[in-house]
Parts: sequence; C-alpha cells; structure tokens
Amino acid sequence: MNLKGTELKSAIIGMVIGDGCLTKRWENGNANFQMTHCEKQYEYMLWKQKILDNVTGSIICPTTRTISGKTYKGFHLSTNRHPLFTKLHKRFYHDKHKVVDEYLVKMITPLALAIIYMDDGTFGKHHTNGKDSFFICSNNFDYANQLLIIKSFKIKFSLEWNLNKSQVGKDGTYNYRLRLSNRFNDDFLEIIKPYILEVPCMIYKLGSNANLSNDSDIVRPV
Repeated sequence: MNLKGTELKSAIIGMVIGDGCLTKRWENGNANFQMTHCEKQYEYMLWKQKILDNVTGSIICPTTRTISGKTYKGFHLSTNRHPLFTKLHKRFYHDKHKVVDEYLVKMITPLALAIIYMDDGTFGKHHTNGKDSFFICSNNFDYANQLLIIKSFKIKFSLEWNLNKSQVGKDGTYNYRLRLSNRFNDDFLEIIKPYILEVPCMIYKLGSNANLSNDSDIVRPV
C-alpha cells in the first residue's frame, strides 16, 4: 500500500466517488477526508487507512446509530487536513453537491475502480440467464455525472455500463444506478479481483466468483 503520485491520488478519488467525503470548514484552511463503514467492514476501513497514511495521519472512532429502534454499530475515519484534499475538494464540490468532471474520471485506475465497487457496488442474478449482474449505486450523482462515469469506464477499461432505473419510493420516485452489461463480467472481475482479494471481508462482492460458503456473518447489502 506504499502508493505515490497518480496512483495515490486516484485511490483517494475512488474513495470520494464511493463512500468518502471531503470536508473544508474554514476558507483559509485545508480540507480533510472522512468515511464511515459498518462494523463488519472494519477490515476494509483499515485497508483504506493504509492508503491514506501515504498522505497524512488519521483516527478511527466507533459509531452507533439507531434506526426504527435498531442499533447499528460502525466506525468513522477522519484524516488530518492536507493540501491534496483541498485541491480535490475544489473539483468534487459545487454548490455543496458532490460532482465529477473530466479530470476526475480520467484519473480512475483499476485500484480506484475496485474501491468504487467495494464502496457502492452490489450484485444480483439476471432474471433470464441466471448470470451475475453487477451494479454500482451511483445515485448520489446526477444523471449527467453518471453518464460521464460510464464514458470513462468505456474509454479506460473497455467496459460497457448502462443506467438502470431503480424505484426508491412507494410514490413512484426513482433514481439511476450503473449496471454492467453481462458480456463484460469476466473483464470487470479480472480488473477488480486482485484488489478485492486483499480485503477478505469484501470478497463476497465478487458474487458467484467468491466461492464462499453460506455464512450468516457475511454482510450482503451494499
């Protein structure tokens, strides 16, 4: 995890496109990076922390939140402030909304793609052929931004993704997420698998390629 230069910046870009965020509290100060993961993804957080250690130090604190009477445990990581995070904050945030641009998506490397999928990816079975269907829940970005991400994945990795409409409310509201065309499954797995195998708690996201037994301790949701 001794990353430098472009590879290090790309990994952080992948984290921000995924579950991470950049926070800048003062106009004359630098930004920092933050992320939260559930308790069972603590190992994944430590893996990411080793990448961030190449930039600056960070702390991890336990968190709890209660939803509908049920308590969920997790961990929150917050780095020290650094000029690199400030530079990325200027690109990622406009009018307090997270966005991407041509520079950011061009910076996505295989490592960054694996991070984006581990953060926001999920899988299911195709309703007709029974093959794995891989998704990236990119609905935190608007429609135009998602098209830009799709364009980048096509140019950089020769992977074809579609925008998949997903209903999110009983009132008929919906959003979009990225869905990989099934014929590119093997190519996609070849890119991300070496990185996912470094993080045992995330191997389940390889779908039928994970070769895992039924284990009630494995977290299935995104």
